[in-house]
Amino acid sequence: MIFDLNIPIIIWILLGIAVAAAILAIKVRFMPMLRIVRAADEQTEDFEFRQESDFLSSVKCPKVSVVVYAYTREEDLTDYLSRLMIQDYPNFEVVVVNEGNNEVTSELAERLTSLYPDRLYVTFIPPGSHNLSRRKLALTLGIKAAKGDIVLTTTSNCIIPSSSWLTLMMTPFIENSFTEVVLGISHLDANLFSGPTKWYKVFDSTLGIIQWTGASLRGYTYRGDGHNLAYRRHLFFEQKGFSKTIHLLHGDDDLFVCDITDEINTEVMLVKDGILTLDWGEATNRMHADLKERYQFTAAFLPKTPFLRVGFGSCMQWTVTAAALAAALFPLPNLLPAAIALVILLAFNITEIVIYEKAAHRLEASTPWLLLPLFFLWRPIGNLIFRLRHIRQRKKNYTFA
Repeated sequence: MIFDLNIPIIIWILLGIAVAAAILAIKVRFMPMLRIVRAADEQTEDFEFRQESDFLSSVKCPKVSVVVYAYTREEDLTDYLSRLMIQDYPNFEVVVVNEGNNEVTSELAERLTSLYPDRLYVTFIPPGSHNLSRRKLALTLGIKAAKGDIVLTTTSNCIIPSSSWLTLMMTPFIENSFTEVVLGISHLDANLFSGPTKWYKVFDSTLGIIQWTGASLRGYTYRGDGHNLAYRRHLFFEQKGFSKTIHLLHGDDDLFVCDITDEINTEVMLVKDGILTLDWGEATNRMHADLKERYQFTAAFLPKTPFLRVGFGSCMQWTVTAAALAAALFPLPNLLPAAIALVILLAFNITEIVIYEKAAHRLEASTPWLLLPLFFLWRPIGNLIFRLRHIRQRKKNYTFA
């Protein structure tokens, strides 16, 4: 019979495993994504209400120093500053740390400060700075020069979406005196990816953001985004800057963030107007690989719980697929188990697609939805291949390399 009701017990066990694994995968992997959706919607509603009530005029606004690590051309930096200086937050200064040499930066500083004499300070990374992280050095110089109680680190190749960006990043500090760190978000411009693996790279980058933001909303902060990161200035000096990771090129937005955050003092900003876009131009593919390699390296120094949770979720996704396929194929030509397995797989895949797309939409990112089930299954394999391909390059993450 095509639909024989006499199904071996092992097939029912396989179908039961598929259902149980699907429930666990949704709970462990996808419920944090729904937490992102709820938080983003709540923050957006609050932001719209504050706009209507002229929120800034009724509160004391602490001064924020926007520390900009600049390595773009002068005309691009000028354009960037023109967007930054029209932020509607009333109490801020901008500290630009330029990659250029002393002579170039002195001339640039004179031109730029004449445009913004009250709010802009320009300095440079000293020439001959070797065997150290130039990014950490730039941030250290900028934070030491800052006069605000709060510093916000970013880079000059970020696209600022709105004049409300700075207000959004500062609102958690204003509303809650216990807030000491605000994790903003930036993402690579999906339109600048290229090649046959373009959409997988967009998915991979977006899922990485979803994972650390979801973990932070659960109280397990292990990463931030140095292109859009705000914290109280005193935390930097209490931690003695980046002294704990002085031997590493990176760690300024994950190892350092892990040290200064806890369950109470950290907020995540998820409103659309507070999310920056990174413009790396033709280097976008390479920067995706660089960021991925960098975070895989520093993950070894971070708490294991968030990564174990992600790994368990991936394992459950594979278990759903494997158990359902086994239950469908073994009893052929009896199609009843295959029909049940198909229903389980469809329900699970539709659920993961809907939840992921909701979270990705809140983060201003998107992926062709039909490819998502395959991308989820491939990602742990792709990560392993990537790690093996770059294992010889791990030494470049040390400043003494």
